[in-house]
Amino acid sequence: MKKLCFILLFCMMSFIGIRCDAQVTFLRGRTAADTIVVGQPFDYQLSLTIPKDYFVEWKQFGDTLSKSIDVINVGDVKTTPINNSDNVIMTQNLTLTSFDTGYVYVPEIAISYSKTLQDSVRHTLCTDEKELYVRTIAVDTTQAFKPIKGVMNQGLTAKEVFPWAAIVIVIAGLVYVFIILKKRPNKKEAVVEEKKKPTIPAIITARAKLAEMKDNELWNSTKTKDYYTDLTDIAREYLEGQFDIDAVEMTTDEIMQAVNELDLNGLTKDKLQETLITADFVKFAKASPTAEQNEQSFKDINFFVEDSYVYFQEVEKKKKEEENK
Repeated sequence: MKKLCFILLFCMMSFIGIRCDAQVTFLRGRTAADTIVVGQPFDYQLSLTIPKDYFVEWKQFGDTLSKSIDVINVGDVKTTPINNSDNVIMTQNLTLTSFDTGYVYVPEIAISYSKTLQDSVRHTLCTDEKELYVRTIAVDTTQAFKPIKGVMNQGLTAKEVFPWAAIVIVIAGLVYVFIILKKRPNKKEAVVEEKKKPTIPAIITARAKLAEMKDNELWNSTKTKDYYTDLTDIAREYLEGQFDIDAVEMTTDEIMQAVNELDLNGLTKDKLQETLITADFVKFAKASPTAEQNEQSFKDINFFVEDSYVYFQEVEKKKKEEENK
């Protein structure tokens, strides 16, 4: 009799154990790698094991998970049944990236659930915080800088163009009606010519700004991005004022294409190009040149300004000689 009771008790406990195992709920988040290059996308998978009849309030993701982690893409939630079990596995893949460097953390992600939709009691599961190391792009300073490729233009579709075309047609029609209905004035308004104010020569302005940077030794500043922005702005404004090149609105490739049309010394053009490309790496790829490299960039821009101005003076001298013949 005791043996029979023991067997029945063992069966009941096994049955209860099976029922308990069937009601397992846990959430896990994992990444495929623990090290990425800055800006490199990486996959992060959420995996939730839960009874199939439970109600799950799945998290809605925005553009970021934290100040260091950006969300590129959010995949669909997929549900997979588990054989011989009342549980299912719900998975979702996120494509993330980070533009910070060093150690960053994928934060905890919380998902709520309840036994039924009407159940007011909500339970919450959280993933573990994941550590990720973001490394910078290695820059081989012994190699010459390669030019940055320009932006590729992508064609517009008819669906994108049509609303704007319709707006332009409507505005053009309204302007035409306004011109027809408007009466011409009897008296012509006198045209006031604006007197052009004398401008400071570009070489004077460039020399003054470079002298100020030299006095302050700005190449030692920790604000490398601001330093290269100011340095290249001096070169761009000088090219615009001295050679009528609209360099302020140009990319590095466009500037060098315009400068190549000038009969400048090859070394002079190379110094300008190297500094512009270095500035692009600092501003867009978060490169960190040394103080010596920063100082050399300053010397290169100063050399370019002075040498190109000598070329400008020689060209002007030849023009005057030809006019006097």
